[in-house]
Amino acid sequence: MGQILSACEREVTSRDSEEFRAPEFKFDKREAFLRETKKFPCLRRIPELNKLADTIVASWYLEPATISSRKWHRIPLERSIGLAMIDSKTKKLESDIEVVEGRNLSIEGISFSHLSPIYSREVAVTFDLNKSVKEFLVVRLAWSRFSESQTFQSGGKFLYQTKIKVA
Repeated sequence: MGQILSACEREVTSRDSEEFRAPEFKFDKREAFLRETKKFPCLRRIPELNKLADTIVASWYLEPATISSRKWHRIPLERSIGLAMIDSKTKKLESDIEVVEGRNLSIEGISFSHLSPIYSREVAVTFDLNKSVKEFLVVRLAWSRFSESQTFQSGGKFLYQTKIKVA
């Protein structure tokens, strides 16, 4: 607490008591959101992420900040998304789109639940399930586990965005 108070300006009021004013701090979250999603513009259409960019969010982590690799908050993603295997060399889909359930989403990555194991390190996810031309985010999976609910859970970081016409 002493560190916070020493960073604030001190003012003596007419009653000889000290008041503390927080220093001026300006951070435009919307501008940061637009800058950080430049590589992944399809994320700008997701209402939950837009809400995150327009509100104040606080979080407390159990691990020290030096261990955590997260720059952005995760939000619950309670919707179906499309998942397909992608060839990392040709950048083409190797499988049909499977509908999986989203779990968490941030500007940098995603996690989801699925019924069968994934044997590839890179997958493509889409939020455009009802469109013929779909924007995919290619994800490098960082983890996968089998959950108590008898489903697999996987997650990773976004690598790049691509559009693919799907029949």
